[in-house]
Amino acid sequence: MPAAETATAHQGLAAVADGDAEFFLRSPLSAIRLSPEPRKPERVRKHLICRRARVNTATRFTPMSPHETPEEHFPLQSVIPRALEPRFVNRYDSHEILLAVDGSCINNGSTTKIAVAGCSFTYKDARKPGIYSTFSQSLSGQDECGAVGFALEQTSPDGEPRVANSNRAKLRAVIAALEFREWQKEGWKRIVIATDLEYIVLGATKWLALWIRRKWKKVRKGQPVANRDLWEQLHGTIDKLARLGTEVSFWLVSTRDIVRQSSALMQETKELARDVAAELHDTSSQEPIGRMAVKEAPVAPVQPLHFAL
Repeated sequence: MPAAETATAHQGLAAVADGDAEFFLRSPLSAIRLSPEPRKPERVRKHLICRRARVNTATRFTPMSPHETPEEHFPLQSVIPRALEPRFVNRYDSHEILLAVDGSCINNGSTTKIAVAGCSFTYKDARKPGIYSTFSQSLSGQDECGAVGFALEQTSPDGEPRVANSNRAKLRAVIAALEFREWQKEGWKRIVIATDLEYIVLGATKWLALWIRRKWKKVRKGQPVANRDLWEQLHGTIDKLARLGTEVSFWLVSTRDIVRQSSALMQETKELARDVAAELHDTSSQEPIGRMAVKEAPVAPVQPLHFAL
């Protein structure tokens, strides 16, 4: 599994994963740890891809029935001894699991207001809400939940400043979901990512190889590819899983699709991302203008703070 990624979160919110228990923590200048293992913080390595490198792109998932929602196609169940905890397992192939991802951004695309975004993913029972707590309170004995929400960092994996937007938030959620656990050690042959964003599905399954061959320029207009840092990070994760025997596929569940509208799993994952974004927005709006320009502006580099559980 790639090194644990620790990045500065916005004031007032962070998500921490400890085994199968996730908690949303409210604490000043807290930090977010997306991967439960290894524990020791390590420097994040940027995934650099050259034009001649082999590109392991993801595949596109086609459901057996176009009328089944994600949770109907992948009902929540335990496959012992593969995983003691329940997973969304494909009813037609018990070696495949589903991860639902989403993101939400407030002031998306604004040139006058600071954009803040929340990311979320669900890997087991999403009906149990995240638990809000503080570092001073004991986390032992709390109910487990299968939905993780966290703030989109305002820096790239190598520390460069980035402006938040909805595309970036959803792409970041995909990376976090895939790196959250060592899924291949549970014996899964394929991980299916359910998302409502075509940009992610086409980018991971079709465009990535073209971008690399064109030196990260768009095919039609020749402009630089947006979110290159996250695409490189995603490629590294997909490539590592492929070498370990686990395929990554993407299921496009369009927001206009009746299946998407009927899916409680997709709706609850979306609501969690919106809640995180709203929390961030409420926190930043309470800051004095002078302080917010320094602490919240995406152009201001911030040093990550580490903590141990």
